[in-house]
Amino acid sequence: MLAALIGSYALFVGSVLKGSLNNGMTRMQERMGADLMIVPESSEVKARNILLTGEPEFFYMDISVAQALLDIEGVECATSQFYFTSLSSDCCSTRVQLIAYDPDTDFVIDPWIDERITDEVEKGSVIIGSEVTPLPDGKVKFYGSEYPVAGKLGETATGLDHSVFMTRDTMHEILSDAKEKGYQFINPEDDGAFVSTVLIRVSENADITGIEKEIYGKAEGIKFIETDKLINDLSVKLGSVDRLINVTLTVLLVFSFVTMILFFSVIFHERKKEFAILRILGMSSSKICVSSLTEGLIIGAAGGAAGLLAGILTVFPFNRLIENSLDVPYLMSPLPVVILYGLLGVAVTVLFSSMASFLSTLSLSHAETYYTMRAGE
Repeated sequence: MLAALIGSYALFVGSVLKGSLNNGMTRMQERMGADLMIVPESSEVKARNILLTGEPEFFYMDISVAQALLDIEGVECATSQFYFTSLSSDCCSTRVQLIAYDPDTDFVIDPWIDERITDEVEKGSVIIGSEVTPLPDGKVKFYGSEYPVAGKLGETATGLDHSVFMTRDTMHEILSDAKEKGYQFINPEDDGAFVSTVLIRVSENADITGIEKEIYGKAEGIKFIETDKLINDLSVKLGSVDRLINVTLTVLLVFSFVTMILFFSVIFHERKKEFAILRILGMSSSKICVSSLTEGLIIGAAGGAAGLLAGILTVFPFNRLIENSLDVPYLMSPLPVVILYGLLGVAVTVLFSSMASFLSTLSLSHAETYYTMRAGE
C-alpha cells in the first residue's frame, strides 16, 4: 500500500504541476499585450519582477521617453504606466503593486477586465488583480483612504494578478496621502512629468530592432524588454523544470512498480503452501490467480486513494508557496482536469498493483502441488 501511495502521489502531483505550468505559460502569452517595454536602464530586473511575480517595485524616468515615440514608423500603439507600492500596515489593506495607467491609450489592462462593477474607472476607483482581496465593503485602503473597486481582472498568471490599477488622478491622491504619512516616491506636484514604463505594440512585420535603434536615438538611459525574448527565456526555464518533474516522476513510478513486484513475490512465496492446499481442495489455478488479482486491486485502490489524498493536501493548501518557489508563470489547472489527474493516478496505481500480484501468482501456479507441500521437510 505504501508503494501504491507513492506512485499515486507522484503521478497526481507531477501531473498537476506540469499542467499548471503549461497553463501559466499559455495564459501569459495570450495576455502579454505589448511587444516591447521601455524601462529605465538600471531597472530591468525590477520590471521583470513586477511582470512575472508581482513583487512590488517602483522606478521612474522622464515622460519625454513616451513623447519620443511619436511619428516612429512601425509603432502601432503605445501607452505608459506609473509604478508605486502600498504598505503592509494600518494605513493599507496589504502591500501590493500600485499601477497608474491611461484608459484612453491602454491596450494591456482593459481587455482583460473579467468583472466590471462600474462601466468606467473614474477618479477615486480602482481595478484589482485576481489575487487581490478587497475589504468586506468592496473597497481597498491605501495610506489611510479607501477606494471602491470598479472591476477585477481575470487570472493572467503574471504579476498583474497581484496589482491594483487606477487612473493618474487617483494616483495623485494616493501619492499625496503617502507624503502626508511620511512616505514619498516622488513629489506629487511633479508626478505628471514621470512614467515608469512605456508599453509598445508594433505593427505586423515591423522591424523591432530598427524601432529600438530609432528610439535609442531620441531617448537616453533606457532599456528595452522584448516580450518574445522574455517568453523564450521563460520557456527554457520551464523546459528545465518540466524535465526535472518528468525524471522525478519516472523514477518514483518505476520504484513503486518494482517495489510492488518484490513485495508481492515475497508475500506469495510465504503463502505457497496455502495456495497448494487450495489446489488440493479443488481450486483451479485460474481461480487462485483471480483471487490474488482481486487482492492486488484492493491494495492498489486503497494505496492509490491514500496517495491522492496526500497529493490534494499538498497541492491545494500550498499552491501559492509552489507558485512562488518555481518563479515561473503558474496557473492551477481547472477543477475537472485536476479530478482527471487524480483518477488517472489511482487507475495507474491499481493497474501496477494488479500486474504485480498477477505476475507473482503466475510464477507460483506452475509449481507442482506435491513438491510445494513437501518443501522444507
